[in-house]
Amino acid sequence: MKRILWTLFPVLALALVLAGQALAEPLTIAAGAGYKKPVTELAAAFEAASGTKTELVFGNMGQVTTQAKTSGVVDVVVGEQAFLDKAGLAFSGVAPIGQGVLVVAWPKGKTLAAPADVARPEVARLAMPDPQKAIYGKAAREYLDKAGLAQAVDGKLLVVATVPQVTTYLLSGEVDAGFVNRTDVLDLGPAIGGYLEVDPSLYAPIRIVAETLAEAKNPEAAKAFAAFLATDPAKAIAKKHGL
Repeated sequence: MKRILWTLFPVLALALVLAGQALAEPLTIAAGAGYKKPVTELAAAFEAASGTKTELVFGNMGQVTTQAKTSGVVDVVVGEQAFLDKAGLAFSGVAPIGQGVLVVAWPKGKTLAAPADVARPEVARLAMPDPQKAIYGKAAREYLDKAGLAQAVDGKLLVVATVPQVTTYLLSGEVDAGFVNRTDVLDLGPAIGGYLEVDPSLYAPIRIVAETLAEAKNPEAAKAFAAFLATDPAKAIAKKHGL
């Protein structure tokens, strides 16, 4: 019986939060650009389940946290928990979404046998997100340092703002390889040459969460969204996108 009650709790919590409410003001969710697809799908599913409209903002995490601090319109921020906890924002609650995975990908016509092949001479141009502003750039830098590859690749790095920008270079063939997240490459299929997951012991764990701002303009909708993220449909969406 206890197991059944705990399984039903997220659904009941969501229903209780929404019962009798007509939330006219939209819920504004800001997220890292590398999670545009799962966040967009989660928001659409939440809208369908609750009737609450959502507005979405995407960018690198530096842009996202700055907008959350200054705009006064952001209710929820989706990103990596450790990064958000150091961003100087006040949060009132956190809801887990999933675990992020760093991968190295390459364009059509190329191939890598192992992530460490990014140090080989045939990889003349290697793209990565900005380590100061994007969590997967930070993870890629940690990997390169811990794997002893930094000196070999630093001269050929192309540092861009976001994961999707790295993907754009991969799709165009303008780089020989790039660091992105598993979420961003899952749907690309034959549009790229392939990808390999990086050893997770060589970078800090990436816990993707949705955190509600303490001064959220729509706290009840934010609470409902957090409850929705704990439901089976939301978990299925996160899993589908590699989280």
